Amino acid sequence: MAERADLVILGGGLAGLALAERLARSGAGGRVRIIEPRAHYTDDRSWAFWTPSNSHWVGLATRTWPRWRCSIRGGASVVASAEGWRYVYLRSSTIYEAALRAIADTPRITLELGVRASSVRATADGFEVTTNAGPIAARHVVDTRPPHSTRLAASRMFQCFAGRELTLEAPAVDVRELELMTDMRADAMGFVFSYVLPLSPTQVLVEATRFCTQPVGPDVLAADLDALVAARGWAGAPVVRTEQAVLPMGLPAASPAQAIPGVVLAGTTAGALRAASGYGFLRIQAWAERCAQALARDGRPVGHPDEPRLRQWMDGVFLRALAANPARTPEFFMRLAGIVPATVLVRFLSDQAGVADLARIVAALPPWPFLQALAPQSSVAERAS
Repeated sequence: MAERADLVILGGGLAGLALAERLARSGAGGRVRIIEPRAHYTDDRSWAFWTPSNSHWVGLATRTWPRWRCSIRGGASVVASAEGWRYVYLRSSTIYEAALRAIADTPRITLELGVRASSVRATADGFEVTTNAGPIAARHVVDTRPPHSTRLAASRMFQCFAGRELTLEAPAVDVRELELMTDMRADAMGFVFSYVLPLSPTQVLVEATRFCTQPVGPDVLAADLDALVAARGWAGAPVVRTEQAVLPMGLPAASPAQAIPGVVLAGTTAGALRAASGYGFLRIQAWAERCAQALARDGRPVGHPDEPRLRQWMDGVFLRALAANPARTPEFFMRLAGIVPATVLVRFLSDQAGVADLARIVAALPPWPFLQALAPQSSVAERAS
C-alpha cells in the first residue's frame, strides 16, 4: 500500500530545497516529502548575481563586490559599478545547510535521500509516485528534476564552465573587484571568457566559460582552465574545491505530450534559467516564495511563471545573434559593458528592466547582426551551421 503525503517534491536541488525551506517556516503544505537521488549534499556549486545592497542575500554571501571588470583579449577593458547594487557570491553549502536545518526542525517535512522517482501517474484523488523505495500517494506533485537529455540537447545555446577554488601563496588579487567577463575571445567552438572571483587576498575562484551551440566536453574546459591558471602564475596553487556545469540557454518548452496534467513544474525544467544569461537563483527563490504562499492560501502549488513575451523575444534575438556571430560576440558584450549605464545593465540582467532600459540595451548593440537575427531563417541557418 502506498504511503501518503499532501505534497511530493521531486528533486532536492536548489528549487526543491527553496520551496521546502519556505514551507517549513510558513507551516503550509501539510505532509511534505522530498525525493532526492543524491545520497548526501556537498559544496558542489555556487551562485552569483546582482542584488540591491540592502538585500537579504548580501548578509548570507561569502563575498560581495562593488565593481566588476570586462575585457577583450589584447584589447579594451572596462571597469563598472552600479550604485545601490552588489554582486554577491553564495556557496551551495550555505544554501543547503540553511534549508536542511529548517527541514530537520519540521517533522511534517521529510527529505528522502538516495531515493529516485521513476514515474508519476494521475489517480482519482491526486497522484501516485513510483520510487525505488516504494510508491507514494500524493495530493499534489511539484517536479523540479532536471530536463530530459533530449530536451536539453535542443537548447539554442549552452553555457559550459569549469572552475577551481585556489589557495594562493601570497596576496595576489584585489578583493574589491571581480573579473566578470575577461580575456573574451572566440575560437572554432564558440565564445570564450574568464571569470575570476577574489574571495580573499589569497583565495580565488577561477572559471573558464564558453557559450556555444553544442556542449563542449570536460577535457576542453579543463584545458581552458589550465591555461587560465598558468597565465596567472597559479598553476601550483592547492585546489580547495572544483565545480563544473552545462547550463541550457534558450531551453525549449516542455512538450505537451510529455506533460502530466496537474503536475507543477519548477526549476530549470520550467525555464527558471534566464535564456540570455543563465542566471536563475533569484528567479527560483521568487517562485518558491509564490508557491509557498499559494499553498498557504489555496492549498495548491503554482509553477514557475511564463517568461514575459517582450523579454522572451529579446533574449531569443540575442541568442540567435550570438550563435550566428561567435567572432563578434566579444564586441557585443563589450558594447553592453562600456556603453550601457551599469545600473541599466544590472536591472536588465536581474529581470527588473523597464522599457527605457530595454531601449538603451538595443541601442548599444550593432544593428545589422541583430536585424539578421530577427529573420525566421536565421534560426534555420544556425542549426545547419
